[in-house]
Amino acid sequence: MKPEKIKMSDIAKALHVSTISVSRALAGQGGVSDELRNTILLKASEMGYLKPKDLTDYNILVLHQKPFIQDNSNYSHMLQGIEKALQKVGCKYDIEFTDKECQDKLVLPNKIEWGSHYDGILYIGNFESSYVDFLSQKIKNHVYYTGDSFSNNSDSVWYNFSHGAYQQCEYLIRNGHERIGYAGNTKSYAGKEKLLGIISNLQQHNLPVENELFIGTDENFEEKVDKLIRRDERPTAIICQWDFTAIKLIHYLHEKGIQVPNDISVVGSGNTEMASVCIPTLTTLELHIDYACETAVNLLLKRLQKPEKPSEHIQIDSTLVERDSVKALR
Repeated sequence: MKPEKIKMSDIAKALHVSTISVSRALAGQGGVSDELRNTILLKASEMGYLKPKDLTDYNILVLHQKPFIQDNSNYSHMLQGIEKALQKVGCKYDIEFTDKECQDKLVLPNKIEWGSHYDGILYIGNFESSYVDFLSQKIKNHVYYTGDSFSNNSDSVWYNFSHGAYQQCEYLIRNGHERIGYAGNTKSYAGKEKLLGIISNLQQHNLPVENELFIGTDENFEEKVDKLIRRDERPTAIICQWDFTAIKLIHYLHEKGIQVPNDISVVGSGNTEMASVCIPTLTTLELHIDYACETAVNLLLKRLQKPEKPSEHIQIDSTLVERDSVKALR
């Protein structure tokens, strides 16, 4: 004898609530509190009502703030990549910008404040850990894309910056460069990873690691570049953290009468639109943003389907794009 099919009215009767409330909770709609929604979902599962969710049943909130201050075109590319990846799997989603002030004041995203229910959050950029903890009280499934997730132990997708810098350094050494500098944020996670890749490669080739050739870009950039180019043995090549930094450096060197690449070679990272139109065109790293976006979305879906799985931190390798900003010395 087949068991009787559980109806929404059965769940409502068991919890002494209205069928409308049950319907809204099961559909992920507003009009019910988070506490009641969770109670209804739990009771529905206990009574055998719920079937495993299809991908099109999930509703995702994408929160973003600019991950790389100087990398404008890639920022748009990342947002579009996440949208395309969510559309590809058929998930419902909303996108909202959340600035640092809202994070510091623990302000709920507007979509949540207005009653929308979400199964997971995908963060683009660095978000305050206290803010993520705050949102975790309402939505527990999170994935970071290009942001620091270490303090929250959340899943993340990031770029393998140390591997990319190692590639760049190897390419320069093959082209005869031995005094290799770096220009970037030496305090950020990405900047430290870049330096690790450069230093590791130099040491592998038994070349000296000259810390004086590594300059920070957070302040007094031009002064630091001036000091660098006045050295008796200035660098023959400089690896920059981002394309924007590289193009800014090329412009400043030009003002000082130093030609790229004839006098100093310059390498960027990001393969932004600017890299292919600046003069000279910029040797850089392709980050494979579309693939990284798909990976981030799939990682969040995996978390939704296996909520008890351990955290994963996925690094995407980059590919060197050779252009005109590097001169072969041999």
